[in-house]
Amino acid sequence: MKEEEKEKAPPHPHAHGAAAADAAPPPRARLGDEHGSASVYRVGALEKAIAGFAQRETESVVNPTVGSFFVSLDEAYEFYNIYSWESGFGVRYGASSMDSHGTKCIQQLVCACEGKPSKDSDSFRQCECKASILLLRSRDGGWRVCEHQVGHNHPLSKMCAQRSSWQSHSSIDKNTRGLIRQLRENNVPHIDDNDANNPLSDDIRKTEETFARIKAKDPTFGYTGLQLDSNWRVRPLLWTSGQSLQYQYFGDVIIFDTTYRSDKYGTPFGLFVGVNNNFETILLGGVLMINEKTESYKWVLSQFFQLMGREHPKTILTDRCEAIEEAVLEVLPSTTHRWFKWNVLRRAKDYLGFHYTKTSSFRVGLHKILNDMLTADEFERAWAMLLEKHGLANHPFLKEIYEVRHKWVKAYFSDIFCATLTSTQKSESAKHFLKQHHVPRDCSMELFALQYEKLRSDQQPDYGFQEKRTTMDEIVLRTNLPIEKHAGEVYTKPVYEQFVQALRESEPYVVEAVIPNLRYIARRPSSETRMKWSRVEYEVNVREDGEAFMCVCKQFEHTGMLCCHVVKVMIHLGVREIPRLHVMPRWTARPLQCQMHCRGEPRTDTCQQCRHSVLHDKFLDLARLACEDDRCYEVVVRGIGKLNRELVAAEAAPRRRSTKPAPRKPRRKR
Repeated sequence: MKEEEKEKAPPHPHAHGAAAADAAPPPRARLGDEHGSASVYRVGALEKAIAGFAQRETESVVNPTVGSFFVSLDEAYEFYNIYSWESGFGVRYGASSMDSHGTKCIQQLVCACEGKPSKDSDSFRQCECKASILLLRSRDGGWRVCEHQVGHNHPLSKMCAQRSSWQSHSSIDKNTRGLIRQLRENNVPHIDDNDANNPLSDDIRKTEETFARIKAKDPTFGYTGLQLDSNWRVRPLLWTSGQSLQYQYFGDVIIFDTTYRSDKYGTPFGLFVGVNNNFETILLGGVLMINEKTESYKWVLSQFFQLMGREHPKTILTDRCEAIEEAVLEVLPSTTHRWFKWNVLRRAKDYLGFHYTKTSSFRVGLHKILNDMLTADEFERAWAMLLEKHGLANHPFLKEIYEVRHKWVKAYFSDIFCATLTSTQKSESAKHFLKQHHVPRDCSMELFALQYEKLRSDQQPDYGFQEKRTTMDEIVLRTNLPIEKHAGEVYTKPVYEQFVQALRESEPYVVEAVIPNLRYIARRPSSETRMKWSRVEYEVNVREDGEAFMCVCKQFEHTGMLCCHVVKVMIHLGVREIPRLHVMPRWTARPLQCQMHCRGEPRTDTCQQCRHSVLHDKFLDLARLACEDDRCYEVVVRGIGKLNRELVAAEAAPRRRSTKPAPRKPRRKR
């Protein structure tokens, strides 16, 4: 048994119960930075450990020494967990402390064998092991190791085990494990800048080959050349996928998220995404960057929109970063720039502690007032009441994000079009989106490119499913109102369902004419079901020709979809069809038609979406005929069987690409 060893840091204000406010961010802290301090160009603790391993004379690649700094508790846990995997023990969260504001300021990460043994435990569990690290929150909002107890009072398991019995190790990414094993076995840096056979150079060559193969299959795929700078770092690498063809219809609002650090060389990854007319996320492009400086962002934005035909979006949502803000201001002067709320709130759990758990009433109330379409005065009342209810009126974190509310709370830019990206989870980070689709954080560039393309290909069936819902599903009217029938004819299925929701919400309202045919008040007489901060009356103005309805809530201006107040006034006036000005083309079924992508000329020789559209129409007609009687059904089934056999034979034969365009045939009206 090793004698317990212990490292200690100099005294810290928290250790003596000093001002708990040290745990809170400074009044002007930049919460969108990677670690809450003045700089946004920080390299993560794990990346530093891997990069500096060759210069250290230690057995472990990862070692949480006293003074180690982490952006968040999640990063600290990940770091200590990898250290425990290298050493042969498991970890878990231990005791923690809150300051007077309810913000977590002290956290202990302990060995999985910590604690007193129970009657049914064995000798390797719950044996009061003292191995742990103690983390204190710093003034800039990060976490620093102030104490590291190394010794264990139990046998350790196999180091860097392929299959570990410790539960915490199941969350360690397999690519990270492989990289650390390689470093330990060779005891050399993973990237040697002076080596002619630099693995980064080899990775770039393979990535170029991968992109060339993708380009051969999909002519719409485009990318910039790959180069290295003098420090063997990749210059910004930008590419656009076949989905970029949809940019001309759904590129009015886009998200540019750079919070995901994608590959093992430490280059940040940016993701360009939008939302289509079925509320689905569409991938428009990606970029591997050399750094997060203003000049790099300016180059990326200018190159991306040049590839997209130079058309700038109406609105761009990004993470909170001064470098991005400066770049957007210069490259996209006519575009409105706002922050997506996920980035502002991503560290709320660290600051708010138990107030921001998944089931806490504060979190539920906060997201309600952020997601609902509120006016500015409603938000002010709701915010004040929520904070007062939970005793958080003077919380530093909430004060800070409130000061910049005009940049991320949609109530303050409700007249700016943002589609649905401010009210749904589409605005979650690229990190979450890519992790969900199995893109490892520390994979090579070549693997990243392959996984990205697989992700894009996997989305195609989803788009097809929503298209079939719109074209095949019969609309079941909830009411006998002509305006609902018209909505079912012009909108896609998901957008029509949103209109039906507005119909339901309009039922309790009564309409009062202030100036007949010009100004109306939609009033909700019952106050039992509404929130105390909610308005009772909504003013709706009607243009003289009756072709435009404007509500004080501005939901149409913000999302392009009618609010329940306008719907109620339209029903009151006997409007039979949604006015033309209120039917946004991006929410109709027309953008789904592949012919529009190819400007009226279907390209079945190269365009997969054109082929899908043509085949979809043909098989849809066959399905309708086959369902009419048994004989037709049997004919179609036999024909499909024959087609399947021919396709199998065609797959086995060498492929050849047709150069003759498919004959045009007028689409059948439905």
